Amino acid sequence: MNDLQNFHGKTILITGANGMLGRGFQEALSDAPECRILALGREELDITERENVIGFATENPDIIIHCAAFVNAEGCEENPELCRAVQVEGTRNIADLAAKTGAKVLYPQSFLIFDGKTNPIAEDTPPAPQSVYGHCKLEAEEIIRAECSDAIVVRMAGFFGGEEKDKNFVGKFVHHLHHLIESGTKTFDVGDRVWQPTYTLDLARNCVALLAANKSGLYTMACHGEASFYKLAAACVEELGLSDRITINQVSAERFNTQEKARRPDRAIMLNNRLDTEGLDLQRPWRDALKDYLDRPYFRTLFSDI
Repeated sequence: MNDLQNFHGKTILITGANGMLGRGFQEALSDAPECRILALGREELDITERENVIGFATENPDIIIHCAAFVNAEGCEENPELCRAVQVEGTRNIADLAAKTGAKVLYPQSFLIFDGKTNPIAEDTPPAPQSVYGHCKLEAEEIIRAECSDAIVVRMAGFFGGEEKDKNFVGKFVHHLHHLIESGTKTFDVGDRVWQPTYTLDLARNCVALLAANKSGLYTMACHGEASFYKLAAACVEELGLSDRITINQVSAERFNTQEKARRPDRAIMLNNRLDTEGLDLQRPWRDALKDYLDRPYFRTLFSDI
C-alpha cells in the first residue's frame, strides 16, 4: 500500500526536518529508492525569509512536506507577531515556492484548530481555534488549500516522537520521570485531559502512503483509541519497567489548565473517516505505538543508570 517505488526519481523537500514530525518523515522515506530527499532545518531554510525560500526553486522539488512551524503554543501567545511570521507568512512563502515549481504540498495540521466542543472530529467538523497558535495554523491551512489545488492537508491528533526532540507530553514526561526516579519520588500527579497520543513515525508513514497514491484534499489522522494524560503517563511508567518505583495519580485537568496561556481542548478525538473509506488507514492502537517508541535505544539508554 505504501509504495515507495512511486517516488523513484523524485525530489522531496522537507521543511522543519529536524523537528519531531520532520524526523518521522525522514525515517519513513529512508528506503525510497533513487529518491532525493532535501531534509532542511531552520539553519538551511528559514521559511520567513522569502528570497531564501523561493531560491530553492532551483532544486526543482516534486513534493514539499511542510513541517516547519513555531510549535510552542505558549510562546505563540507571548509573541503573536513571530507566530504569524512563521505559521502564516512562512507558509505563504512555501505555497509560492510550490506554485513556481509545480510541487505537490503536504501540510500537517494541528488538532489545536479545534475547541473540543464537537467530538468526534472528522473532515467536515468546522474548526474553532482558541489560541494564537490555532488561529495562525488555520490561516496557514487556508493559504495552502487556496493556492495549492492538489495539496494534501492532514489534520493530526497530538503526537509523540523524535526522542530527544520530543517537546510534547511523552517527551517531557519521560525526561521528568527520570528525574523523579533519581530523586526517589514515589508518586506524581497527572491531569485527565483526553487526547489521542499518536506516533510521529506512524503519521509520517501514513502521509507517505497518501503521497504515493497521489491523493489530494483534506484528511483527519489519529491513532486508534484515546487516553488521558494520566493514562498515558501510567503506560509510560509500565512500558519502561518502573511500576515498582513510582505511582501515577490521576487529578483533574483543571488543576493545570490555569497555568496555560494558550487554551486547549479538554477532549479532542478524531475519526479517520476518509482514510478508512479509501483503505489507507495505517494507524495503530496508541499503546502499541507507544511501546515501539519507548523500546528505542534512546529511552533504554536514558534509564540504564537507575
